[in-house]
Amino acid sequence: MGGQVKRIRLSNTGLSVAVTVLALWSPPAWTQEASRSSDVASAAESSIDFLRAYELALEADPTWLAAQARQRADAQERAIARASLRPNLSYSYDRARNWSDITQAQPTGDISRDMTYDSYSSSFTLSQSLFNAAAGAGYRAGAARADAAEFTQERVRQALAVRVLQAYTDLLYAIDDLKLAEAHAAALDEDLRRVDRFVLLGEGTRTDRAEVEARQHIATAQVLEARDRLRSARNAVRILTGPVSLRDPAPLADSCLHLAGPSEPLDLWRERLLAHNPELAAQRSLVEAAEAQVDQQRARGLPTVAAFARHRNSDSDGENVIGQHFKTTTVGIQVRVPLYSGGGVTASTRQARSALEEAQYELAAARFQLVDDLEAQFNLVDMSPRRIEAYSQAAAAAKERLRATRRSIVGGERTNLDALDAERQRLEALRDLARARYDYLLAWLSLRWQAGTLDDDAIKRVGGCFGASPRPSTFP
Repeated sequence: MGGQVKRIRLSNTGLSVAVTVLALWSPPAWTQEASRSSDVASAAESSIDFLRAYELALEADPTWLAAQARQRADAQERAIARASLRPNLSYSYDRARNWSDITQAQPTGDISRDMTYDSYSSSFTLSQSLFNAAAGAGYRAGAARADAAEFTQERVRQALAVRVLQAYTDLLYAIDDLKLAEAHAAALDEDLRRVDRFVLLGEGTRTDRAEVEARQHIATAQVLEARDRLRSARNAVRILTGPVSLRDPAPLADSCLHLAGPSEPLDLWRERLLAHNPELAAQRSLVEAAEAQVDQQRARGLPTVAAFARHRNSDSDGENVIGQHFKTTTVGIQVRVPLYSGGGVTASTRQARSALEEAQYELAAARFQLVDDLEAQFNLVDMSPRRIEAYSQAAAAAKERLRATRRSIVGGERTNLDALDAERQRLEALRDLARARYDYLLAWLSLRWQAGTLDDDAIKRVGGCFGASPRPSTFP
């Protein structure tokens, strides 16, 4: 990942039409008090912070809901496989109307007669497997697949917090970006008025005005693009949280960014990943399931032994017992020995061995990828304090340069183009600073997610950084 946080792009719709309509209508004086109360309630409804967004995502995110449904389905693998090892009780019942043409040989010749009679039979059969290697291996495979489903669900749950934080900080960044773009456009409007005054006084040129006007058109386009990105960012959060108003997301507080790098070495984080990461645990369980499937296919060529007990009632259950009623109880042992299956057992075993190799390679690939992602997040957390400090200094320096450049223009030492370049650098520095602050929190959370140690306490620590008066937090 090259030290960058993975991001997901989503889209959204805005609320500008409703806001415009409301702006065109002014309520009468007697409704102002009620309107104020309604506005307070509306503001409360529209306000949302990271923790609230995460709570809503736990109830509404389709990916998380799908993972839960998948886990519930895969959890039945264990019960399905166990059923082949448990007693099996069955009942059968037959009743029929029979028409028989009976021919009986006699010394004097054959005698034929037609008979019509009713027959029935009913039986209870109880069987219990005593030796079935295939069923035992199947149970181990089913239990391993059920375990893999639980680990996968936990991985998706932890990933949900990272996805919500990513979408939420993307929304905040889009808001920051729009504000900066609008401020840049307003500054260019002021520059254009200043240049017009200089031209009227004979101290400026039409070239200066053309330069500012060209930048102004670009700034207008950038404002439109920033508004579209904000719309997309709002939709990205709504996809996770459901149809919730997001006009006023709680901002990130500077007091939360008492930054420090990871307090523990990278080797310790690697050990945690190998021991606790749910994705690796799920892959290991799938390897166990593949190993059990090899045994299961091989065991199809082995004998099976089962005990059974049967009680049967029958009446006229055959032409030679017409009119006779039987009650029979049977207890015994059943042995089945497969002799030849056309090569199916051998082929199935080879197929299962290839599937086992595939699962082992996938486990190795997942291990390498997760370790690489962990190192990327570790490095990003480690360098974030220096990045944020550098961007802070760059923004302060760009602001001071802009002031100095504008003073130099009055003295004739600088041109208006220099001021435009200084304003562009200031804007870029502020955007980079905002992105670095959000990336730090996302990397801090992602580091624990990759290590498999992301819990509710870590999520609450990040959530404490958003809101009107968040508690100061540090993120070692």
